[in-house]
Amino acid sequence: MKKVLIAFIALFVINLGCKKMSDVDRLCACSPISNASYLSLVIKNNNGEDLLSATTAGAFTKEKIQLYLKDANGAIKQIDFGIRPPFSYGTNQLFNYNQLISLEIGVLAKSISDTFYLKLGDDKLYELNLKFNNSKLEKLLIDQQEAPLEINGTTNSNYVNTIYAMKT
Repeated sequence: MKKVLIAFIALFVINLGCKKMSDVDRLCACSPISNASYLSLVIKNNNGEDLLSATTAGAFTKEKIQLYLKDANGAIKQIDFGIRPPFSYGTNQLFNYNQLISLEIGVLAKSISDTFYLKLGDDKLYELNLKFNNSKLEKLLIDQQEAPLEINGTTNSNYVNTIYAMKT
């Protein structure tokens, strides 16, 4: 009987410790980290096809992509990134593109003057400059040109509203 009582008390305490987030309506353990700085980037060809998808001709695999910075001595520091697959959000809404995601770049980017490098394949090299405001990516420059948002604030999802796009 004591074991059952202890189990109920433990469940009660765990239930009180985990609150729901109002904007995504998921438990806290499953909710995205809202104050993390990150880069989320869709890469497309001139026809608007997803260049991070294995089904697209000429697509880039993770092994063919490099994200890095150079220090004052010219030494290259690789930056960790991943490829996030398409996902659904809201009610029956689908985001159809893969995204290059990096949390580490958000930690390393101190100002818009910090330059990072994105190498796609063997010969495509792009300079990235990021401006964060309160952990949110406010501006992304690719080769000194401002990158557009993939979806321009038409959703209730904070994550979807911060995905940038580039064409190669």
